[in-house]
Amino acid sequence: MGFLALLAVAAIGWAVWTGKLQQKQLLPVLLGLAGAFIAARGSLLIGVAALIIAAAWYRGLTLRLFGRSAKPSEQSALDNARLLLGVSRLDDADRIRERHRTLIAHSHPDAGGSDTRAADLNKARDLLLDDLNNKRR
Repeated sequence: MGFLALLAVAAIGWAVWTGKLQQKQLLPVLLGLAGAFIAARGSLLIGVAALIIAAAWYRGLTLRLFGRSAKPSEQSALDNARLLLGVSRLDDADRIRERHRTLIAHSHPDAGGSDTRAADLNKARDLLLDDLNNKRR
C-alpha cells in the first residue's frame, strides 16, 4: 500500500509540474485519493462518500475552467482552428504563434502556397489568440 501511495504522490507531482493538473484541481484529486484509501482500509461508506464529493467537486471545477469560453458553434470553429494549426486546448499563445509561423512559411503565396490556405491559417491563429485573450479576462 505504501508503494501505491508513493506512486500516486509522484504522479500528482508530475501532473502539477507539467501543467496537466492545475493547482485549483489539486484538492479534489487529493480528496478522491484519500477516499479511495479509506474505502480500501475498510470504511466503505466514508470512502465512497469522499469519492463522490471529490468527483462532483472536480467536475464542477473542470466545467468552470474549460467550459466557459464558447458556445457550441464557436467551440466547433475553435476545434477546427486547433486541428488546422496542430495545437491542443492546453497550448499557450507562444505555441500557437510558433505553429502558425511554421505552417505559413510553407503555405504563403510567395513560397508557392495558395492564398486560401494562408488566409485559413491566419484566421485560425487569430481566432485561437482571441479565445485565449477572452479567457484571461
